[in-house]
This record gives sequence, C-alpha cells and structure tokens, in this order.
Amino acid sequence: MTRFLKPLFILVLLLLLLTAASALADPSLTFAPENPRVGDYVDVTVTPDREGAVAVRYSLSTPNGVVYSFNEKKEKDSFHCIASFRPREEAVYTLTATVVYGKKDTESVSVTIPVSGIAPVQEGEDIVYSQKDGWWHDKVYNKKHHRSLEKAGCAIFTLSHALQRLGISGEEVMPDRLAEKYSGMYIEGRGTDNERLLFTAGAEFGFQTHQDLIETETELKTWFRQGCRFSFMIVIGHIAYADSLSEDGAKVHVVDSAPGATWERIKNASLYIQAEDGSFAAVSSPEEIPGCRWFFESGEYGGLEYWLDLSYCAKQGMRPIRQSWMTLNGQPVTDLEYAGALVSKVTVSGGEMQRVNTKDLQWTTMGADSPLLALVTGKKGASLLDGSGKKKDGITKPIPYGTMLFVLEAGDDLFYVSWKDGFGYIKHDTAELLPVSQNSFQTGLISLNGRTAGTSPVNVRKEPSAKGKTIGEWKPGTPVAVVKQTDDFCLVEGKGLRGWIQMKYLKLEGADDDGQKIDEGE
Repeated sequence: MTRFLKPLFILVLLLLLLTAASALADPSLTFAPENPRVGDYVDVTVTPDREGAVAVRYSLSTPNGVVYSFNEKKEKDSFHCIASFRPREEAVYTLTATVVYGKKDTESVSVTIPVSGIAPVQEGEDIVYSQKDGWWHDKVYNKKHHRSLEKAGCAIFTLSHALQRLGISGEEVMPDRLAEKYSGMYIEGRGTDNERLLFTAGAEFGFQTHQDLIETETELKTWFRQGCRFSFMIVIGHIAYADSLSEDGAKVHVVDSAPGATWERIKNASLYIQAEDGSFAAVSSPEEIPGCRWFFESGEYGGLEYWLDLSYCAKQGMRPIRQSWMTLNGQPVTDLEYAGALVSKVTVSGGEMQRVNTKDLQWTTMGADSPLLALVTGKKGASLLDGSGKKKDGITKPIPYGTMLFVLEAGDDLFYVSWKDGFGYIKHDTAELLPVSQNSFQTGLISLNGRTAGTSPVNVRKEPSAKGKTIGEWKPGTPVAVVKQTDDFCLVEGKGLRGWIQMKYLKLEGADDDGQKIDEGE
C-alpha cells in the first residue's frame, strides 16, 4: 500500500506547488505605441493573473517626480484594465498598475516607458480633442479665476472643432491659442458666454452666427441641409459641436470633447453609434463608442463622435455656425439690409453696405447657384413661422405685402426665408417665387415737386392707381430700380419693397453702357 502512497503524495505536492506558483504570479502590463513621443496617446493594458479583480489603480512618475498617483482617500476605485495617458515631457516614465482583489489583497506590476521626441500638433478636419486627457490640465483659459482648459474649456474646444472643419488651419485655431485670445468670454459662475464668443470669433474668422437659437426639428433640418454647423449646450454646463444630419433625418452627428460630462447629465436621451448598414444602436456606456479612451490621470473619457436624436437637440436649442450664404465677386456677403429682383443692399466682408445688382450675387448654399426670391402677395402680408407652424417669437406683425425676401429653401408648402436678421417660414399662399432679373434696367430717385430731398413721403401703392391701396412710403431721395412703366405709373423696387408710384414722383437717372446704374443712395 505504501508504494502507491508515495507517488500520490508527490503528485499532490506538485499540484500544491503549481497552485502556489500561480497565486504568486504577477499581472502583466503592456503599452503601445512601442516608442511614444511627447503628446502621443499611450494606451496601456493590464491583464490580471487570476479571477476576482475588482479594480485597477495607476500611478505614473518620471525621474523628475510623481506625475500622477492614485489617492485612495480622495478617488473612487474603477475597473479599467485598458487605460491611456499623454506624456507631457521627454523622460523615462515608470508606470505602475495595482490590481485590487480585496481590501488587503492587491498585486502590482510596473513597466518603464521611454518617451522621446515630440508628436505632431493635433489639428485637421477630423481631429477630436479630448478635453479631459490630462494634457490640458495646465493650459490656462482664464487666469483671473484660475480656470484651465481642462476644467472650463468646452466652448473653446467646440470652436476649434468648428473652425478646423470649416477649413481654417494653423496655430491660431488651436484650443490653447483660442483660449488665450478669448479668455474674457469666461464668466465666473456661468461659464463661457457662448453667444458672445461666436459673434466675436465669427467676425475674426469669417463665419456667421445668429442671436436666436434654432429650436425646432423642421428648421434644424433645413439648416443642416444648407451645410450649417452648430455649437450648442448639449447638457447644462457643457457645450459640444454638431455638424451633420443622418440620411433619415432623425439623428444628429456630434463631436464632444468631454463626453463624460454629457453621459453623467443627459436625461431621457441616448448616445448612438451607427453600423455599416446605416442602422443605429444606443450605447450603455461611452466605452461602446469606437475610439473611446479612458484616461487614468483624470478618470475621464476622451473626446468622441456619436449620434443624438434630432428631437433632443431641438429641445436644447442650437446656435448656428455657418459660412456666408451669398458672395459678390468671390467675397462673402456678411449682412443683408434688403433683397430685390433687380437691386439688393448688402455688406461684403470688410466693406460697407452697398447697393448691388442682385444678378451678381452668387448663392453658396445647396440647391441653387443664384439667389431665389419670394414676393409677398398675401392680402394681409405673410406671417413668419417657426418649424412648428407657430408665429416667430418677437415678430408680432406680418411681413408687408410687396416685400421681397431671399429664399433659402422652397418646400412643398413653405418658403424658408431671411427677414430682419432672422429666419422663418412663410406659406406658399402668401408669396410667390420671383426670378432674379438678368436684363438691364434703369434706376432713379423718388422726388417730390422735382426735388430729391425732403421729409414728406410718397405713397407706394398695390395697384397702378391713385386710389390703389398704400403698401409703403418712401421719402424723396430714396433710390429705386424700375421694373416697368405705364403712361402715368411705374412699378419700382426700393428698400426691399416692390410697388407702384406715379411717374411724376420718379426722377430717372442716366444709364451707363449696359442700361443700368447703381447709385450710392441709402
């Protein structure tokens, strides 16, 4: 019997030794890329040596000191076996990962990571900045209130994303340079004044925005179709960027520099990813979104691209960032005083307001090369509506009969138009499309008793009759363009209004070689 017990004892002993050796084995720690540079994303992977791990703690140091060390008293444990960091100096880093199995049951493993050279600056039309990756911790946004880009820079990152996707490049559009330029936009207790930031930056970088937020799904679809982008408060206290609409019009593509802030605060909404077949799936964690990184220094997720429901975005209200919808001789039109089929009054970038031949304006939005116009023909004018079919807030009176408007989009039942620095819809039964004249025409000035100066107005009428309904008034000296003439009346355009005046109130001007003259009147 004993000769059988001895081999059995040896076998049991070997099994015990193997078990003990397995229990004493260290977890493994790997990193990539193999030769990282300053500013590179370094991704690390921890593989526990046994089951039962509940958390992973990281610490990072260089010969110059501790870069980051997990503080058990201040920080919450997290179970991230895959994590990242961005080295901020050339040095040999020591990274230690501690795998936690229980309160007093931990195992640690360390690796040295030599960092040399400097990675290229992050820029380009596809860049997604990670606000919380640790790199921006010491990048100052507002010195007075001791705010860093990491803590308070979401609107600045969004602006940088927008500018680079508008094709603007160079150091001046990097987040740290923008933060330096616009530090005064930060208001303690409120964050960045995003409206003022965009108006100021738009004047400097050549894009346009608007005071009113776009707040309906119908209107947002129109703006997206015209190539517009948005900077918007995706959740309270956090700004993100949106640049396109899904093919079915139900989802909005978002670029978010700090998705952890969105994920923590978003309510009654989901983040979505899109499959190759075009379908969408809601995620249960940011880590399901392709490209997601978790940075152990900040305990935050890096920047991500994902999709949101259009309905959610509309409820938030979205502030547009767009390039000019019209150009004149290749220069963007930055402001519009009035529109006409013959003459419009516009401001060209860097210049003053001027009257120009409408046919010389080029439309840069989708769907038309030359501007479309609508002439208000409703008996009571045309009500300006929002995307829900309700009257626009703050606009109590209808657009007057005879008013000419630039049309951004002509739908089946509605025209989407520009009116008094705002935008909205008017119904087809209150207006008709008006072609831009390609023919020569004459111009003149409103005169009274042969004089082109004075304050007594001349009536503009709906019909060529002295008893025709008055639709407007023009003072002497008002420049007009002549559409057509009869013996006693002429149909003219002036200050964006088309109507009839008696011939005796028109002083025609001399025509140049092509039969038209654009004067410098108001």
